Parts: sequence; structure tokens; C-alpha cells
Amino acid sequence: MNNQEVVESKRLIMRRLMPEDYKVMTAWDMDERVYKYLLGSACKSPEEPLAWLPKKDPTSKVNILMLVSDKEDGHAVGIYALNHDVDRDVWTLSYVNRYDDWGKGYTVEGMNALMMHAAKIYGARTFEGECAKENIGSRRVMEKLGMVYDHSSSYTKNDGSVTFESDVFLLTIQKEKG
Repeated sequence: MNNQEVVESKRLIMRRLMPEDYKVMTAWDMDERVYKYLLGSACKSPEEPLAWLPKKDPTSKVNILMLVSDKEDGHAVGIYALNHDVDRDVWTLSYVNRYDDWGKGYTVEGMNALMMHAAKIYGARTFEGECAKENIGSRRVMEKLGMVYDHSSSYTKNDGSVTFESDVFLLTIQKEKG
């Protein structure tokens, strides 16, 4: 893993997600509370991510999927991701944290570092995030990242079980001079 892409913040270290990470992912993947507003559903077994995880390209320049760990004790906090919609030139952010790490400011800290990394390395300028209107925690994350409300929308969980009214937030950063 010498050429592994790594992003660091004050308390977090992030690296590309790898198939062998499925074991630590159980800390959030099998928790219904974590999946309330996510498109997918909580996993029924620890091995379930192995259906998709090996298909992810850890060198992709359009799908940046990072395992996030706490620097102090090394525990896996969650997964933070940026996906580049090349046609619109917009980077969509997504994140999931283990439940016992909610409310600690990890998401704002980590996503800010990942967004700045994407701006520097991949030329990312416009970021988009969407959250259920009732998901106040994610709304606060986006606002703390400097994102602003753009429009209302809705999304349906992959299994069709529920549709959420949602808000879409945007942030455009200026290109660094130099």
C-alpha cells in the first residue's frame, strides 16, 4: 500500500477503501439506526459488502471512497466519499459513520479535508449534497461545510420502502491562484 492515497485532518486519517475492510465496516453496516436515511439497507451479515466492495477501483479519479479512522486509537469511524458527475462537473458527497461516533464533528472535519484534497488533486470545484428534510444532523454538516441550500427534491430507498422529501445543497470553491 505504498502508493495508497491518504488524506489527513487533525483527528482523522482517510485512505481508499479496500475489500479487506469489510470486517471493520460491520460497526455501521449492520446498524439500522445508521441506515435510516441512506439509500441502502443495513447488512444482514458481515460479508454482505463483499458483493460490491471488490468491484470498486481504489485508484478511481471519479469515485473517491475512503475508509475513515480515528488517529488516536485507530478505530474505523466510517466511509466518506466523493463521486464526480463528469457531465455536470459536480462532486457529490456522501458519508456514513458508526452510530457511537455521531455528534463528534468527524464528518465536517473529514469531509472538509476530503473536499480540499479533491480540489487540489482532481480539480474539484463544485460539491453537492442531499439529505432528507427531517435529517437535521446531515443538514448541519452541509451548512458547516459552507454549503448552501439550492433546491428541494426527494429520493427513495433502493428497496422502495420509503421516499424522503429532501434538500440539495451546493458549494462552489474558487480555483487557487498560482
